[in-house]
Amino acid sequence: MMERIETDGVSAITFLPDPATVWAGLIAVASTEGGIDLFNPDGEPVYRMTGPRLWGLAAAPGFQLRGEALPLIFGADRNTNLVRAYALLRSGPEIIEAPIEPIGPEGEIAAVCGLGEGIGYVDLMVLSRGTTAEIWRISDNGGERIGADRRARFELPAPARTCAAGNDGIYASGPAGGIFRLDADGNALVQIDGFASSLAAGEFLGRPVLILSDGISRTLEIRDGTSLELIGNAVIRNGFSIPGIEQPGALAASAASFGGASYQSGLVAIADETDGRVRLIARETFARGITDVN
Repeated sequence: MMERIETDGVSAITFLPDPATVWAGLIAVASTEGGIDLFNPDGEPVYRMTGPRLWGLAAAPGFQLRGEALPLIFGADRNTNLVRAYALLRSGPEIIEAPIEPIGPEGEIAAVCGLGEGIGYVDLMVLSRGTTAEIWRISDNGGERIGADRRARFELPAPARTCAAGNDGIYASGPAGGIFRLDADGNALVQIDGFASSLAAGEFLGRPVLILSDGISRTLEIRDGTSLELIGNAVIRNGFSIPGIEQPGALAASAASFGGASYQSGLVAIADETDGRVRLIARETFARGITDVN
C-alpha cells in the first residue's frame, strides 16, 4: 500500500500518531520553502503553517502540559540559531508556536532529532555545524514557558548534519565523517565510511535496522541497526498508480498504528528529491521490498 503527498519540496519528515484514534494520526513535513505541512495517512493535506525553513524535525505526540495533551513538533531554525517548538491542536488540526525556554547549541545549529519520550518529558539531540552535539530534556516545569534543560554535551567523531534514534542507540552522519552509532552518553560504538543525508531507525521483520538515503542515488541502504553492516537495499518502484522514487531524500519511519488494514503496523515516509513529493508506504510492504545483498 502506498500513498503520495504533494509538496513544494521537503527538508524533513516526522510522524504524529494518535493512540486514542489511530486513523487520525498525522504526518508533518518541513517544506524547503519554509513552514510545516500536515497530512493525513491518505496523503491529503489538512493544514499548512507558514514559517521559517526548519532543518530536522522531531515530534512528541504524547507530551502533556498541565496534565492536558499537547503534542509538540520541534525543528532547527538556522536563522535564529535556536530550536523552534510548535504545539499541535488536534481538533483543528492547527499548529501554533509554543512558548519554550531557549534551546541552542554552543556554535551554529545544524539539525535536531528526537531521542524518545518518557512520562512528562521528551529528549532531543541538537547538532551544531561543528562536531558538538547536545542532549536537551523538554518538560513541564510549572513555569510560564515549557522547560528546556541541557543534560549533556559531547563531541562527535566528525561533523554531523542528520541524526535519528532507535534500536537502543543514536545514529548520526555528516558530509565527510561517515556514519556512526552512539550510546546515550555520546560514545561512538560503531563508525563506518559513507554518507547519509537522512536516517530512519527501527525494527523490521524482527531485526533492528537503519535506513539511509544519500539524497543522490535511487537506492536506499538498509544496514544492521547494531553493527551497521550492509544487509540489503531498497528501491521504491511504481505501484498502485503511484510513481516510484527516483531520488530518495528525507525519510522517517514509525511503528505506531495509523489505522486500516495496511497501516496497522506503521508507516515509512520517503521524499523524492526529483519532484518534492512524499510517498507513504506501509511498514510491512517496505520490509518485504528489502533486497538482500548477500
